[in-house]
Amino acid sequence: MGRLGSSRQQPCLRLARNTKFSSLVYGRSEGDRQIVNALLDDVNALDFSRTVITNVDKAVLIINQCCSLVPPNDTFLVAKGCHLINNLVEKQDVRVEGRTLTVAIQWCIQALKQCPSVASQDVLAALGVLIRGNGPKVQEHSQAILAVLSPLLNATSDDNSLSSPWELRVAALHCLEALSAPPSDRSPTDSEHLQTCLKIFFNQLNIDKHPDQNEANLCKIILSALRGIENVVVQTNTGGDLVGDVIGAAKVFMLFGLPSYQAVKPSRVLPAAVPVCDVPPPATRGPKTIKGVGSRTRPPRKRSTPAKKKCDPNDDEDDSPHQGPAVPSVLAHPDVSWPYSVPGLECSWRTSDSEFSDSEVPGARLRSQHARIRQAALQLLLSLIKVTDRRVMCGYWWSLLPDGLHATNTRTLITCVLRDPSPRCRTAVLIVLWTLLVGSRSYLQQAEHGDPCGSFIPFSVSLGNMLRELHRSLALALAAENAVLALTQLLRVVAILVQNTPYHRLQPGLLTKIVRSVRPLTVHKDVNIQVAALTVLGAVVAVLPSLPELTNCLMKPRFALSLSRGINANGVKQGNQGDDDGSGDDDDGYGEQEEVELDAEEAEAGGFVQVSQSTSLTSETQTASHSVAGSGLPWILELCLRNLGCQTVASGGVSKFSVMLEGTFAAAPVRVESLQVIGAMATCHFASAIAPNIGVLQSALEVALKDTDESIRLHAARAVESIGLAMHKSLEDENGSKISMEVIASFWRELLSGSVTSLVQCVDQPSLRAAACDCLANIGMSVFEKLSSDQQILSFTLLFGCVNDEESLVRASAVRAIGLFALYPCLRKDIQFTLDSIEAVTQSLKDENQIVRMKASWSLGNISDSLVFNRSEGCEEVPNSVLLELLQASVTASLDSDKVRANGVRALGNFLRLVSADAVRQHGVDVIDKAVNALTRNACVGSNMKVRWNACYALGNMLKNPELYEHNINCQTTIFPVLCNLVHNFRNFKVRINAALALGVPEHRALYGQHFSAVWTALLAGLDNSEHMADFNEYKHRDALLDQVIIVKIYIFLVVTTYVLKINIFIKFQICSSLCHIASLVTIEDLTGLHDELVLHQESLQQHLTRMEDSVVPERAGVFLSAANHTNQLLSNSSLNGVQRTTAIILHNAFKLNQDKL
Repeated sequence: MGRLGSSRQQPCLRLARNTKFSSLVYGRSEGDRQIVNALLDDVNALDFSRTVITNVDKAVLIINQCCSLVPPNDTFLVAKGCHLINNLVEKQDVRVEGRTLTVAIQWCIQALKQCPSVASQDVLAALGVLIRGNGPKVQEHSQAILAVLSPLLNATSDDNSLSSPWELRVAALHCLEALSAPPSDRSPTDSEHLQTCLKIFFNQLNIDKHPDQNEANLCKIILSALRGIENVVVQTNTGGDLVGDVIGAAKVFMLFGLPSYQAVKPSRVLPAAVPVCDVPPPATRGPKTIKGVGSRTRPPRKRSTPAKKKCDPNDDEDDSPHQGPAVPSVLAHPDVSWPYSVPGLECSWRTSDSEFSDSEVPGARLRSQHARIRQAALQLLLSLIKVTDRRVMCGYWWSLLPDGLHATNTRTLITCVLRDPSPRCRTAVLIVLWTLLVGSRSYLQQAEHGDPCGSFIPFSVSLGNMLRELHRSLALALAAENAVLALTQLLRVVAILVQNTPYHRLQPGLLTKIVRSVRPLTVHKDVNIQVAALTVLGAVVAVLPSLPELTNCLMKPRFALSLSRGINANGVKQGNQGDDDGSGDDDDGYGEQEEVELDAEEAEAGGFVQVSQSTSLTSETQTASHSVAGSGLPWILELCLRNLGCQTVASGGVSKFSVMLEGTFAAAPVRVESLQVIGAMATCHFASAIAPNIGVLQSALEVALKDTDESIRLHAARAVESIGLAMHKSLEDENGSKISMEVIASFWRELLSGSVTSLVQCVDQPSLRAAACDCLANIGMSVFEKLSSDQQILSFTLLFGCVNDEESLVRASAVRAIGLFALYPCLRKDIQFTLDSIEAVTQSLKDENQIVRMKASWSLGNISDSLVFNRSEGCEEVPNSVLLELLQASVTASLDSDKVRANGVRALGNFLRLVSADAVRQHGVDVIDKAVNALTRNACVGSNMKVRWNACYALGNMLKNPELYEHNINCQTTIFPVLCNLVHNFRNFKVRINAALALGVPEHRALYGQHFSAVWTALLAGLDNSEHMADFNEYKHRDALLDQVIIVKIYIFLVVTTYVLKINIFIKFQICSSLCHIASLVTIEDLTGLHDELVLHQESLQQHLTRMEDSVVPERAGVFLSAANHTNQLLSNSSLNGVQRTTAIILHNAFKLNQDKL
C-alpha cells in the first residue's frame, strides 16, 4: 500500500493503471512480465471495500486484458490475476458477460489444467464468482468445467501431487455450487446439467470422513453440498423421487452435531399413508444423553444470574432450548419477495472463519459450523416445501412430524424445535413448520380421535395422533423458549395449527393446553410476542364449531390477574442459559415481579393465591390487581379491554369499567390485535361474551375510533362491523340468546352520534371512510327503524356522498351499503330514496374500477328485489322510464366480467318481471329483445357456473310476467329451447335445477305455446339423466376433495357418494315439481303428442314420482295434489280416443297419490 500514497491519489492511479492495461501487449519477455506483475500488484492493493470502480466497462476490459496477457501456466501471475477477478466481480459487483465471460472462463479452465495445485484455490475462487448466476450463459462450458472439477472433488491426502487437497476439494465444491446457482434473470437452466450437479452433491454427502480429514473441512463440504442441492431444487419441477431424496438428506443434517444424534448417511424417504419410522443405528452414548421427547421432564426454574450467563465453552451443548443472539427480523416472516431463499438464513451460514479469533477455543467454532449445517438443511427443506405441490408433500408428513406412537421416529422437525441449542436454528425450523402447515386445512380436517391400540390404525386416527403430538410438543416449546424471535415464530406456528385443526373431531384438552401456555405471554414485555400471543388466542376464539372446552378456558372470569406491564402471569421467570454461539441475553422478557394467577377453574377446585415474591408492587400493578377482583368478564375480553385502556373500578361492591387511563394504553400493535380478538369473539361467541358486556365494549370502541393511530381506528371500525353483524344475526335467530332491541339501538345511537360518522370525514384516509361505510351497512333493518329520523337521514346521506368519492375502495363500500339499505322496508317504500339509490347504483355501474362495478351490480340486484316487493305490497312504483333505464343498465352489466354479470342477470330477470304492457307499447320491444338475448346468452355460454344458474333463475322470473308473451312472441322460441337443453344435457346440477324451476313457471297452458311437448320431453329425459352425474369437478368443495384423493380414496368416495345422492334428490325433486305443474296444465289435445314420450319413460316417471311422494313434506305437496286431480279429470272425460286414453291412464297412474301419506 506504500506505493499508492494517500487515498486521494487513487482516482488518478485507477485511470493510469487502466490505460496501461488497455494498451499493454505482453511479449512474454521478462520485462513485460515484470510490468504485468507490477500492474497487478498496484490494482490488487486498492481498497476494494470502498467503491473503486467508476466505469464498469473499463473494469470488464481490465479482466479481458488480464486473461489475455497472463499465461495460464504462470503460477504467480495467475494467482494475482485471479485475485483481481475476485476483487472486481465479488467486491465491486462488476458483471462480466458476453465474450469477456467466455475468455475468462476458458482462461480459468486452462489455468487449472496447467498450473501447479498451489494456485488452484485462487483459480477456483475466480471461476466461482464468474459463473455464479450465469448458469444458462456458461452451459456450453459446463462439461469442460465439470471435467476439471471432477478430480479435485475426489481429492484426498493420499494424492501426493496436490498441495492442500482438502481445501481444494472444498473450493471445487464451492465452484460447482456456483455453477448450479439460479440465474439472476430467472432464465431456465438445462435440466440434464442440473441433474449432473445434483448427483455430485448427493455423492459428496454420502462420502465417509477420511481419517486425515478434519471436522471443519467436512463441515464445509456438507454445507456447500446442501446449498448446491437447494440450488437445484428451486430450479426443478420436483417429482416424487427428488422429494424423497431431499427430505432424506435434510432429515439427517437438520440434527447434525447434536448430542446423541450421530451422523448417518442420507437415504430416500418414501411417501406413505402410515407412519414410516427411522431406526437409528447402534451408537455408543456419551456421558450426556438425550431422552425421548415424550419422556422429557422440565427442571425447576430458577432466576438467572449474571454468573450463570457465562458458561464453559468446552461444555457440551445443552439438550434444552437456550436463548441466543438476535437474528434478522426477516426470519419471523417467511413471506419474502423471492420464494427461493430466506435472506436471514443465508447470512448466518456464510459467516467466515475470521469471526473467531485465535484465542477462542476450537469448540465454539465447530459448534457454529454445525449450526450452519443445520440451518442449511432447514433452508433446503423450506425451499423444497415452497416449490412442491401440497398434495405431494402430504405424503411425507409422517417422516417430518411425530405421531407419539413410534418412539424411534426421532428425526423430526419437532425434535429440532425442542433440542436444538441455537436460536437461529429453532427459528429456522419453526419457519419450515409454519410453511408446511399453511394451506393444510383440507388435509387435516380428516383427523379424528380413536383408540391407537390394535393391529390396524386408520389413516384419520393416525392423523389425529399427529395433531395431538404437535399440540403437546409445541406447548412444551412455549414453556421453554426464551429467544424473542424464535418465540414469536413459535406463536405463529401455534396460530396456524389452531386454525387448521378440527378440534370437534379430536379429544378435548388440546385447546386448554394451548391457552394455558400462551396466556402468560400476553403480558410479555416484548410487543411482538404480545401480538403473536393475541393472534393465537384470536385463532382459538374463532374455532368452529364452538366447544364446551372453549367456554371453560376462555369465557370464565379471572379471579387474580396481573395487569401490569412486564409481569409473568404464570408466576414463573425463566432463567437464561448459554447457547452454542457463546452469547446470550440476561433478560427473559418478563419484569422483576412474579405472581401466580388463579383462574376460575382452579379456584373452584380449592386453589389458593400465592402472594407476590417481590417486596413491593408498582402502583399500576396494585391498581390493576385491585380493580379486576370481582369482575365477571371473560378473562380474554378483560385482557383486550385492558389493552385498550379500560380498567375496572370497584364501587359499592359492584365492578364498573372506567375509560381511559392514559398510562395503561398498550402499544399500538397490541391494541390492534386486541380489537381483532374482540371481532372474532363477536363472530363466534356473541351471546356469551359480547352481548352481556356491550356497554363496556361500546365505551372502549368509541375511544378507539377517536384514536390518532389510523390502524387502531380502522380495526376498531371492523370490530364495530363484526359486532353489528352479530347483533343482526342475534335478532334473526329465534332460538338463540337474544339481546334487547333497545340495547342494540342504544349502541348504534351512541356510535352514530360522532364516532362512526367522523370516520367518513377523514379526507386523507380512504380505508377509514370505507370502514365507516361497512359499519353503516351492518346496522340492520330492525335497528335502523328504531333510530331517529335525523340519524336515518344522516346514515344514507353519508353513503350517497361516499358514492362519488375519489377512492374506489370507498365507492365500492358505499354502493354496497346502499344496496343493503334498499331492502329496508322503511326506505324501499320511500320513492325518493329509491330513485336516489337507482341513480347512485347506475352511476357506479359505469365506474372504471371492476370492484366498484361488481358491488354496484350486487346492489342493483337488491334494488330489483325491493321493486318486486313493492309491487307485491301495492306500494308506489317507479316510472316506466326509470324501469327501462334500469333494464338497459342491467343489459350492460350482463355483458361485463363474470363477477359483474352474476348479479347483472339477476337484476335483469326481476326488471323483466316488472316491465308493464304500457312500457312495451311506448318504447317498443327492442329493449326487451336485448334483455332476453342477454339472459339466454349468459345461460348458454361461459365457464362461470354462478352466472349461468343466475341467468336460468332470471329467465324463470321473466316468465312470471304474462304481458311479455303478448308483445314478444319470439321470447318463447328463444327461451324454452335453451332451458330444455340445459335440463337435459348440462353437467352442473344447480344450473339444471334452476332451468327446471324456470320451465315450471308459466301458469297457463297457452303460455307454453308449441313448446309444451318439448318441455315434457326435456323434463322426462332430465329425470333419467339425473342418475348419471359423473363430473366431480362441479361438486361443491371440489378443492378439498381433490386435496385428499391421494391419501384416502375410500374416504373421498364415501363423501362424494353422499353428496351426489343429495344432488340427485335436489334435481329429481325440482324436475318432478315442474312435471307436476305442467301435468296440471295438460289439455285433451296435448295427450296425443305426449303419448310416445310417456310410453318411453312410463316406468321411470312413476318410480321417481313415487319416491318424491314418500319424501315430500305436506307444505310442498300442493303441486302434487293439483297434478293428481287434473289427471283424474282427464281420465274421466268420455270423449277421449284410444291414444288419448292410453296417455291419460299413464298420467293417472304416475301422478296418483296416497292421500294418507300427504
